Amino acid sequence: MIITIAHSKGGVGKSLLAWHLAIGLKVPIFDLDFQKTLVYTNSLRAANGHKPIEIIQPETPEAFVELIDTWPEEKHLIIDVGGFDSNLNRTAIFISDVIITPAVDRVTEIAGLYKFHQIIEELSEKMDVDIQADVLLNDVSPSARDFSVIEEMIDSLDHFQLMDAVVAHRADFYRTMEEGRGITEVKKESKAKNEMNNLIKTILKKG
Repeated sequence: MIITIAHSKGGVGKSLLAWHLAIGLKVPIFDLDFQKTLVYTNSLRAANGHKPIEIIQPETPEAFVELIDTWPEEKHLIIDVGGFDSNLNRTAIFISDVIITPAVDRVTEIAGLYKFHQIIEELSEKMDVDIQADVLLNDVSPSARDFSVIEEMIDSLDHFQLMDAVVAHRADFYRTMEEGRGITEVKKESKAKNEMNNLIKTILKKG
């Protein structure tokens, strides 16, 4: 199963989610983000005595497609795309089995979601397929309960559907990533670990 973390906007937590999901699922990451956040995090992982995860960095759409064509169907992978629109990112979106679009529950973020929906709409029309993205409420306040504004917005867009899983803003996600670890590797139970495990279960059910 190909799981792509995608949004045309930066700063929504794509790389953080890709990192924790890849470690939780024990799968490689295709890193299409030119900022190379995950490469740096992987070096922290090695420096802290943990076995690095596999990170693959195709530089062109052609190299990416070639890698995907030879990828075993039974082997899951995570794709982390950059926060911008490009042919490479659109290729990743098109070939994905599951598209996770992290969304911060703030009015200022809604314009970015509309823009990304437009990209998916254009790609669906061009390729004559119905591409669907699962919007994940991510990095939200732990005390937040009312998501009605963003829920109504997502309901109005044909290529978006809201995930049941929610990932809150929790220090444990950032702390473990800074140590080069995944939240699911921490033995102690926590709300962050439970949220990530719930997200993983939700994704696997979709697949």
